[in-house]
Amino acid sequence: MKDKEKDNFHVDMSGRIYEEKTIGIALVRTETKVHYGCALKGNLVKFIKRNLFKKDIYKDSAKLYAICISLLVKNIKDNIKTLIVCNDEDFNIVKKVLDYLLKNHDFEIINISEFRKRLGRNIGSLADNYANIYRRKALKFNQRGKGKKLNVVEVNFGIIKQNWKELEKIKL
Repeated sequence: MKDKEKDNFHVDMSGRIYEEKTIGIALVRTETKVHYGCALKGNLVKFIKRNLFKKDIYKDSAKLYAICISLLVKNIKDNIKTLIVCNDEDFNIVKKVLDYLLKNHDFEIINISEFRKRLGRNIGSLADNYANIYRRKALKFNQRGKGKKLNVVEVNFGIIKQNWKELEKIKL
């Protein structure tokens, strides 16, 4: 069956962390279009910025993005051949954080620009529309049943803080 084979996965974010509005992050499998996602409410983003962000907002935003990606990838990392991350935040930091949080992963992590070079054409992210859907619907429980079925991964301040503390051990 196709689910046991490794496949490429796209990750994208809808919204921007610095805007302090609700953001959605989606992970989509290339072949089957199976998707997972999460949403961070604007108030949670504001609270995270106030309590966890240190001095460099760009690095800290990339860390937050990478933590969310790692939570999405954690349960399906055995099915991933290549993880294609959109350039929403600084890719180098996102890659370092993912390498640290997803210890012993056996898949390649590349950004969308590298993926476009390999394909030889300008292709958009498959996860773009899904990220927008997760941003709009993941936090509204009565909306989840309408339209596309959502596979929501719960993300809260406690989980983010725990991963954030673990990241203080590495130099970014």
